Amino acid sequence: MHWNVKSNDCLPEKKIKQVLEGFLTSQGWNPEIAWGSTHGIDIEAKRNTDRWIIEVKVSEFSNPVIVNSFVSVLGEILQRMNDPGCKYSIALPDAEPFRRLWERLPILAKNRTEITALFVNRAGIVTERAK
Repeated sequence: MHWNVKSNDCLPEKKIKQVLEGFLTSQGWNPEIAWGSTHGIDIEAKRNTDRWIIEVKVSEFSNPVIVNSFVSVLGEILQRMNDPGCKYSIALPDAEPFRRLWERLPILAKNRTEITALFVNRAGIVTERAK
């Protein structure tokens, strides 16, 4: 499988977190963001009694690294799933390879885990995909 990714298609992790901070705040969420190399949850947002956990992943632009990054972020979010009332998402650059990997993830897995994908583009637009 060959990915056609240009380096300008993807945002750095810090920028994705900044965009998500604005997106969440505009929707009434109060996000707490782990900046830099802080360990733990990347973004935990609260709104009243609701919680939303988001793991962010950015990668290099080579074929195996993109796939490994995608699998890695899925593993990270699965390890965080300890609250049945919480929403869980992964956040990725809005680039074709990441969208294709999300589309290839079986519907059954998406339905059972209820994980959503947040795609962030260079214009600061966030698109959420459930299936």
